[in-house]
Amino acid sequence: MVATVTETQNITFLRLTRADHDLVRHIAVAPEQIVYCGTVDMAFASDEAGIDLYAIRQGATCVGFFKIDLKYPQTHAFARAGDLGVRALMIDHQHQGKGLGTAALRALPAALAGCYRDAKAVVLTVNLRNQIAVRSYLNAGFHDTGELFEGGLAGPQHVMRCNLPAPDDAAPHRADLIATGPHADAS
Repeated sequence: MVATVTETQNITFLRLTRADHDLVRHIAVAPEQIVYCGTVDMAFASDEAGIDLYAIRQGATCVGFFKIDLKYPQTHAFARAGDLGVRALMIDHQHQGKGLGTAALRALPAALAGCYRDAKAVVLTVNLRNQIAVRSYLNAGFHDTGELFEGGLAGPQHVMRCNLPAPDDAAPHRADLIATGPHADAS
């Protein structure tokens, strides 16, 4: 199912540059969740090539953050050519428990298909102990591949995958899902 803005609690995504740190600096998870996703400050401090940064917005409010890893197939044996990696996905602790994570995950495939037209799927890992996140991914249409990734800082992780709709199928549904941050021309 391709999610539209109205079906996803008015969730949109904002492409960020490093100059946009202040827009998402306030996003934080509970201390015990940091081991799973890190922090926004950690993501901005890491100067990795092939990483795109995004804010998750509900209306005009930034409520979450994630990274798209364009080099995932080169750095993870379970990823295939054409896969986008999702990393450091987090919903601010003040907005958790409201279904925003699942709503964002439902909207993400159509949004990504429209922006990364050669991509075939989105892939991520989630710690076996993080059952709330596992349920959110499954409820949003991701499937557990049955593979375990042993390279996680907090222990073994499920490998989860969601195929992207064809770009032509995604286009009518994503027109308002991804915006460009105020510093897009500065990158």
